[in-house]
Amino acid sequence: MTSALRQWWTGGSRDLLIKSQDVLIRNLVRAPASRLESSGGILNSVEFAGNPSSEDTLVMAHGYGSGLGFFFRNIDALLSSNQYRRIVLFDWLGMCGSHRPGCHASPIRGWSELTTSFCNSRFTASEAVDFFIDPLHNLLEEHNVQNMTLVGHSLGGYLSAKYVLQYPSERIKKLVLASPVGFPNKPPDALPPSQLPTGLRVVDALWSSNITPQQLVRMMGSTRGKRNVKRALRGRIPHLNQSESDMLSDYLYQVTVADPSGEYAINSLLEPVASPDTMGVFAREPLHQRMQEEFDSSISLNIIFGSDDWMRRNNEESARDVVMSIQSSNAAAVAATHIIPNAGHHLYLDNSDSFVGHILS
Repeated sequence: MTSALRQWWTGGSRDLLIKSQDVLIRNLVRAPASRLESSGGILNSVEFAGNPSSEDTLVMAHGYGSGLGFFFRNIDALLSSNQYRRIVLFDWLGMCGSHRPGCHASPIRGWSELTTSFCNSRFTASEAVDFFIDPLHNLLEEHNVQNMTLVGHSLGGYLSAKYVLQYPSERIKKLVLASPVGFPNKPPDALPPSQLPTGLRVVDALWSSNITPQQLVRMMGSTRGKRNVKRALRGRIPHLNQSESDMLSDYLYQVTVADPSGEYAINSLLEPVASPDTMGVFAREPLHQRMQEEFDSSISLNIIFGSDDWMRRNNEESARDVVMSIQSSNAAAVAATHIIPNAGHHLYLDNSDSFVGHILS
């Protein structure tokens, strides 16, 4: 489907996406936001001015399928702490309001060594990571961001950890991983696709074929698509008030139906895995060993999960092992794992006060 036909069918466009983002921020965040330009306008990013006497910058990275606007509940409380000179929110390349490269340049994993197609760009996991973190590095370099606290949620947490491992520098002061994916190694007794239960076999086939949830919403068209996005949002984050729900669902719909690009990384970076003892999504390049061996222990590390967080089951134990390893290798290291009460995967919305407190602590 061409971009013009897709826009007609879905009622989506980049202009409407940015407009819904601006409406969300303007109405739900008291502090004024300003555009943070990047070279060539590749990354969509905004900043909020804070305490001019501070030298610290807070950078927040969203997760898969969302965007910078999802942090709307956290900004005013973070600014009121006076800890930060500015707060920067950005969208990953290929996602939300950032530039979306065409399918031939998107992080698509090949179906197999024997198959090919026009959009089969055959990204390895390492190349997919670089696709996301290199533009972030360029943005931070361009704006001379120093004394940085980097907060990443879910897939954004995984990519934030990868960024710190790949670009260790004096600019990074603290890393906060909120419900991150990708910590544990794949279980050695993982079942091959032929032995998976029927339902999981279907999921694995769709996943391996680069079929994304966003594609299913685009197929619905404007009316059904908007209705289903709103229903899904209310199901996952039921405590939003009516105005928050309406504005966030409008924004999420535009994010979802925009031209496909970075969403393909769900297959190039992650894979669904089942074994006799566990089932979940695992990183093709897990964080566990690299964080133990290469993480700069002069950087403060805080890993947080929600008490009712589905990501906690497969990642908490590995994350705690990493923290213990960092602490044992350097007694002066500041590293911890915490559980936020009354929160699920979207802990920044479910329990904003506790989420903000762990960033500031």
